[in-house]
Amino acid sequence: MKGTIRCKGKCPKCEGMFQHIKKVGYICPACRTVPNRFYIDLWHAGKRIRLFSDKTGQVLDTYQRAQTLLSHIRYEIQHHTFDPSKYVKSEAKEYWTTTLLDKFLDFKLDSIAPSYKNDYKRMTETVRQFFGTKDVREIRKLDVSDFKNHIEKSSKFKGKTVKNIMDFFKTFLRYLKHDLEVIDSVPAFPAIEIQPYQFKWLLPNEQIKILEDVPDGDRPLIVFLMLQGCRPGEARALKCKDVNLRDLTITISASFSREVYREKRKGRGAKPVVIPIHSEMVDYLKERVSNNLPEAFVFGDPRTGGPYTENALRGIWDSIKKKTGIRSLRLYDATRHSFASQLVNTGSTLYKVSKLMGHTTTKTTERYTHPNIESLRTDLEKLSLTVARLSPDKKHEENN
Repeated sequence: MKGTIRCKGKCPKCEGMFQHIKKVGYICPACRTVPNRFYIDLWHAGKRIRLFSDKTGQVLDTYQRAQTLLSHIRYEIQHHTFDPSKYVKSEAKEYWTTTLLDKFLDFKLDSIAPSYKNDYKRMTETVRQFFGTKDVREIRKLDVSDFKNHIEKSSKFKGKTVKNIMDFFKTFLRYLKHDLEVIDSVPAFPAIEIQPYQFKWLLPNEQIKILEDVPDGDRPLIVFLMLQGCRPGEARALKCKDVNLRDLTITISASFSREVYREKRKGRGAKPVVIPIHSEMVDYLKERVSNNLPEAFVFGDPRTGGPYTENALRGIWDSIKKKTGIRSLRLYDATRHSFASQLVNTGSTLYKVSKLMGHTTTKTTERYTHPNIESLRTDLEKLSLTVARLSPDKKHEENN
């Protein structure tokens, strides 16, 4: 049979050699002590190989553990799947999930928006805690399913978060396959069904009511978000040089991610987008652009003089919600989502709305549009069956 179990060291009491008793283990005949370190000694493909741990890096600290490993190795040799590098710790460590997660994180962090970096780090730790030193070459469909079940049972992860973690894990495995080429295929992932977020939106008269409680110094920014439909991070990053007063257009080409100004819009491969200026914003923008340098931010926080920070804008909106009683409404809902829904309900096509919002496809825009019941009622009334509008009495008379 291939391979032999051997022990390391001598008896700690008498310094004598341990004696091997077949199927039982090693023992010192004089002191009755047993060793606590073992290794597998075998020849494979013309080379002597000594293995001191299993694939996970667990040392062979009992004879039973060594026996189990040797049986597994013999099975792999018989079926031509034995790979010594998966057992030699110095080599196997290169394929541990935890090792490659570190490489993946280093690879991704520079390209991730600052607002997502902490989420990426948290998801990395979630995968690391579950898979640890498991060889990525040994990850199978069942492991993926077990991981999904594990995070679903955790009280820390709910709904969309579970899907985000699983998507992150799939991206990690694709990185191993396509970039590092250490795995041949990505296991199948189970489907995850989540309840879509129920976007809320406001009618113009509801927005006007909210604006009554917005401080004067902050009103231009909130009005801009409502009328132009930009993301808050894009509005905060808007500079005077981005405003074209001759053509009355705005170029959205930058965004704040948390407090980091980035010369790009949100979204992978998102290109700059040019949108017309709403007539109600023209006077304000003319005044700002005419009296400031090109690199100045269009919307300055009156409390600091600099651009609005994410926390400052959140605090403003929280204060507005408290005053108006709309506690469950997000700023996105009151501005960008309302912008899209209102335009669709006034007859704008999805294509036009998607261009105004900077979406690359109308499919994205569809998520933010909601039909107004009165608009639906108007469309419904376009149908008519006038000739069939007969009262019960009239019907009876005609039948007689």
